[in-house]
Amino acid sequence: MTFLFIARESVLAWWRARRRRQEATRARTVMLIYLALALVFGAPLLLEHHRRGVIPLALGAFGLLLVNAAQAARLEDRTVRGEILAILGLTMTAPAAHYVIRGEWEAEAFVLWGVSALYFASSVFYVKLRMAAAHGRSPELRMRARRQCALYHSFLIAALIGLTLTHRMGVFLTLAFAPALGRALWHVVRPAERVNLRRVGIAEIVNAVVFLIFAALAFRHT
Repeated sequence: MTFLFIARESVLAWWRARRRRQEATRARTVMLIYLALALVFGAPLLLEHHRRGVIPLALGAFGLLLVNAAQAARLEDRTVRGEILAILGLTMTAPAAHYVIRGEWEAEAFVLWGVSALYFASSVFYVKLRMAAAHGRSPELRMRARRQCALYHSFLIAALIGLTLTHRMGVFLTLAFAPALGRALWHVVRPAERVNLRRVGIAEIVNAVVFLIFAALAFRHT
């Protein structure tokens, strides 16, 4: 399934080119290579290990990929809705891995999916806030990005409280989300007028590693 998601950019490039009647040989080749790799590595799960439960998830992921490709053709893939949809698809690897390891579907797999999607969706609102604060063409645009980021992270805090109360993942789950919450809320309160995308990217990678470590510990202790 990982290769299916890695193929996303080449699928989007191929789809855009087709809609615009442009040459897309390279994008098509890359897309087919990744899809073939997804098939090669996915086949043993079905034929050897009999993990047929991944089929509905793979079909769902492929459906999301097609929807996202259609959005890209309309230049809507970089909207909040488009990026959230992409994240829902990309984070399907979490429940898929859980199912492959356990051999059966459990509620915890979908909690893991939800936690992963909640975390990575945070980056969408945070990066849009940083870009709007630095390059927003109007005060209204900057305020909208600020408001959306504040609302999402308020919702995220409420969701984490709910998960903590129902799944006993308190300390580790809090630590997993703490860097992301801290950096977003800081810039909601004090928006920076300059943005270094390289630094933002590196910081997001570091935060993601922190999230993965503590989220793994949180689920290990449930």
